[in-house]
Amino acid sequence: MDETAVERVLRIVELVPEARVVAYGTVGAVAGCSPRYVGRVMREFGSNVTWWRVINAAGALPAEIFARARTHWADEGTPHTHAKVDRSAFLDIDELDELWRTHGIDPECG
Repeated sequence: MDETAVERVLRIVELVPEARVVAYGTVGAVAGCSPRYVGRVMREFGSNVTWWRVINAAGALPAEIFARARTHWADEGTPHTHAKVDRSAFLDIDELDELWRTHGIDPECG
């Protein structure tokens, strides 16, 4: 995996505010990679970032981590059910891109 791309994905994930979530594809669009690549980065390197804020477009996570994520969502006040996160919690691409442009530090630059 490309170290710069991995770092960029992780830095973008860290910008997602509490009580909000973002889809893998949205992270990928801002980072310049595919949703599958974002998923792979999160699986291999995401344990030290706010991984529970990155979910699929349907509002869910794989079963093996869903219960742990729900604990974080409850602590942060993320609107969710026992099945998925509510659509109102999703950041859209424009919101995430704005966070990245105003608060992000590209790994190539810093």
